[in-house]
Amino acid sequence: MLKDKRVIFIDILRILSILAVIILHYSADLLTRTNDFNTIPWWISNFFNSISRFAVPVFFMISGSMILRTEIKSYKQFYVKKVLPLIISLVSWSFIYAVYNQYFVLKSSMNVFQFFAHFAYGLAFDRNYIHLWFLYAIIAIYITVPLISKLVKACSEKDLRYYLFFWFLISIFYKFISDMVFRLTSEYINIPITNIPLFMGYLGYFILGYYLYNFSIPLKAKNLFCNLGVISLFSTPVATYFASVYNGTLDEVFYGNYSITTFFMAIGTFIYFKEKEETLHERMNYKVQKLISSISKASFSIYLIHVLVELLVSRRSEVDANLLQTTANLIYNVAIIFSISYVTVKLLNLNKYVTQVLFGGKS
Repeated sequence: MLKDKRVIFIDILRILSILAVIILHYSADLLTRTNDFNTIPWWISNFFNSISRFAVPVFFMISGSMILRTEIKSYKQFYVKKVLPLIISLVSWSFIYAVYNQYFVLKSSMNVFQFFAHFAYGLAFDRNYIHLWFLYAIIAIYITVPLISKLVKACSEKDLRYYLFFWFLISIFYKFISDMVFRLTSEYINIPITNIPLFMGYLGYFILGYYLYNFSIPLKAKNLFCNLGVISLFSTPVATYFASVYNGTLDEVFYGNYSITTFFMAIGTFIYFKEKEETLHERMNYKVQKLISSISKASFSIYLIHVLVELLVSRRSEVDANLLQTTANLIYNVAIIFSISYVTVKLLNLNKYVTQVLFGGKS
């Protein structure tokens, strides 16, 4: 750990995840512009998009591992310190993206009253911009944290394994079977007994992060999850190809955050880097650790701003480009988007009032 008690593997996971999110959003453009699944650009975009799918679940796992272990003495203090900054960021960036979309993309002629009515509706129903859904999800979970933190701390390791096992069965495995049946028969499986709210949704990833951070699992289980993660990493683009060919258009069943392949990529990635914590600490000098810490601290702000940067500076991949052109274009654009986002965040954070309004006070 650094002197400020930051955990190196958590910082690295944050950096890898924000890079993966940028890759997801950039590569999605080409994937949705063509249904020719046998072109090199489509395959390159499919591959990079597939291997980046661990990012969102890992973000939830990181949040759970960090916040559920803290002691919450006051509900009011927790909501002011943790929930309010997220709400401020949500409102601010929803407004920014709404303005950009209406007046710069759509060239809207809305007057001020019409715009704010439209903005308020979009804010209430998550209709302002695509990537901001994450803030709605994390705010909803954070609202429950004062209770959930007490629940997980009162649970034994066995209790948590019980919860995670049933969450996996309902949210991951059952959904996988249901999706496969639907694609083969056009009929969803509907088993009412599986509708158990506590065992559904992103809360499972949240608690999974807490469990993996605080408890050591057997070596065989670690190896199994890491191997399944590697298998999932390479099988996701192939499975997406065949599902898309079968469907006639891009099929994102293996891209989903509850996809069985995404789950194994996420848990495998988390376990792998947790096991490397001591090695990372020993091999990295203090300056490298400080840089990693700086980028990690900015990851939330980068998440908020990167789509705007992408819209302003990125260049589209061509559907008829060759392997080298497509790969180089993707790497170049991701690097540019990430770099500009990071530098912009650091510059904006020089003013504490801007930091408070745009990022809820987070640096």
